Amino acid sequence: MSDRIKNIVSTISFLFVIIIVLIANIMKENTVISLSERRRLQQFPEFSVKTLFNGSFFEKFDKYTMDQFIQREFFRSVKANTEVNVFKKQDSNNIYKYDKNLIEQIYPLNEKSINNMVKKISEINEKYLNETNNVYYSIIPDKNYFVMNNHLKLDYQKLQDIMNLEWAQYINIFDCLDLSCYYKTDSHWKQECLKKVIDKMATQMNLILDNNYKEKKIVDFKGIYSGQLPIKVETDEIRILTNDVLSKCTVYNYETSKTTAIYDLEKKNALDKYDIYLSGATPLLAIENPNVAQDKELIVFRDSYGSSLVPLLVNGYHKITVIDTRYISPKILANYIEFNNKDVLFVYSTLLINNSFSLK
Repeated sequence: MSDRIKNIVSTISFLFVIIIVLIANIMKENTVISLSERRRLQQFPEFSVKTLFNGSFFEKFDKYTMDQFIQREFFRSVKANTEVNVFKKQDSNNIYKYDKNLIEQIYPLNEKSINNMVKKISEINEKYLNETNNVYYSIIPDKNYFVMNNHLKLDYQKLQDIMNLEWAQYINIFDCLDLSCYYKTDSHWKQECLKKVIDKMATQMNLILDNNYKEKKIVDFKGIYSGQLPIKVETDEIRILTNDVLSKCTVYNYETSKTTAIYDLEKKNALDKYDIYLSGATPLLAIENPNVAQDKELIVFRDSYGSSLVPLLVNGYHKITVIDTRYISPKILANYIEFNNKDVLFVYSTLLINNSFSLK
């Protein structure tokens, strides 16, 4: 076969593939949600003269073609596996594999964000707290803290130094955790691995807690990092710690005006199965424990890590109020909460502290 014929065959074959892919993409129904990435995919943008000339139409159309490409998940997986396993790229989209874990490389230290966090917490202290409150705070390290390799990481000591709240007692839990305490494919920690954390908090907060729990597997799941770096990894498990006390507690959700249990088992079918713990992202909750004789109350300001932590503090209190100021403004808390004579705990992950501008 002559070179001329080879070139013609190659060109026709290439055009044929392009046309087939084009037709397949046109015929394909749009996907609304990417389950692996836990986000809505771009739909075909609205066309108008305004969007045409201000460039927004083509910007959204570009995202649309990438989000709706046929067999997108397959090609994402091929790309990620090629980068990691063939080209030995250290990370992809700041996610890297370490042993059996997917880990986000959190870097650099954002001092403006840390100072913003201190400012937000201090405003709550100045507005609501007084000498009748026992106030504590704790910082939850991210997975990158526990990895000793060439990946960049935060200056965790500097972060703690900037976060120094002189008016509150610091509960340092860094030495209570290791990498095995976190899900392999997600950023969060495992509830069943928090015994050392709870013991240290109980000691510093003068609590007597009953740590007699039954561990129960609820569902298999793959966390958020498995969608961001779609390579082959082991599946995680959502497990809960429960006992007679927790099973009799009630949780009132101020946003939905509904009362639920500590663990929302309907969430095992949700996009993010970590939402089983206290129903996930919620502005304001009140947990009532009828099995505690003393009338002692706790107010917790937290991020998503607190969802699995707070149930393990329930044994020490008659009532725990759980607040996430990413979704509710601190300015209106007096409409729902009486702060006097309450223990108060601020517990946040380094992920949020280093990116705190979502706080209201």
